[in-house]
Amino acid sequence: MTKYFDATLIHVYGTDRSGSTMLDLILGNAPDAFSCGEVSAWFRPYRKHHFRVECVCGEKPCPVWEKLKDLPEAVFHARLAKELGVRFVIDSSKDICWLIDAQRWAADQGLRMATLLIWKDPVDLAYSYWKRGRDAIAWRDAFVKCYGWVQQIGLPYVSVQYDDLVREPVRTVGALCAALEIPYFEGKINFWNKQCHHLFGSTGIRIQASSKDSCIESKKVYPQEFEAQRSRLLECLARDAQAQRIIRALKQADILLVPPKDIYATRYVPKRVPPFWYFRKKTLRILRRYFPERYEYSAGMEIETIPERHSS
Repeated sequence: MTKYFDATLIHVYGTDRSGSTMLDLILGNAPDAFSCGEVSAWFRPYRKHHFRVECVCGEKPCPVWEKLKDLPEAVFHARLAKELGVRFVIDSSKDICWLIDAQRWAADQGLRMATLLIWKDPVDLAYSYWKRGRDAIAWRDAFVKCYGWVQQIGLPYVSVQYDDLVREPVRTVGALCAALEIPYFEGKINFWNKQCHHLFGSTGIRIQASSKDSCIESKKVYPQEFEAQRSRLLECLARDAQAQRIIRALKQADILLVPPKDIYATRYVPKRVPPFWYFRKKTLRILRRYFPERYEYSAGMEIETIPERHSS
């Protein structure tokens, strides 16, 4: 087994529109940290734009990804830490198979590993989908599969609620840094001040990172058209036992409610035979390499709420 000195892989995992890109960049905002973004799509592309690696730094080709481009996926995180001389590698890939595989790779390469689940209140998640032209009810399938599968396989994790990150960014990020043993400093949340090399993820957040500026959305107000659906969503959620169980489990692991004594204490050991959905999902991703999805991007719909500028 090859050991890499003092390197840690932190996986930020969540549904689409959960805030994972923003949290990835915030945690990666340090000289000894690197934000990968959704790097699984680099190795396992499933949308057409995944075949065009456009780093947020704007350079073509990006000198950092040119240095990393020939690394096999099984040693990628560890070799990245060594090649770039960083202690913390942040990965916000949304592929559950990649998340499971990365646990094994981390163990094989001698990396510490932590998993953070970032999640939105279901109504807020439904609104994020709805305002982008998707059916508001689409939140459930994404939510149940994303977080339910992680809980089903027994993967240790700490959870972060998106609203806490936005309302109390200094407190939330400070708690995360303390648990992850990442040094916290003034301006940590101002990820746009660091030149990053983030792949894929939220286009709006990537635009803000590359433009070195932030966009602040104040108090959330739902439009009248969505308010008509909100009551129905709340009624359905109240009767949804499976979603309620997942939410309770997420709250029980909340970084602000139940700070972990040692986030790295429990090492996940994948089952010898993964669940059926693991093979189904992995097979689908292989097929998507040859028949990729088309990804429609609307600039006006991509801007997410991000924290205000803070001096402490």
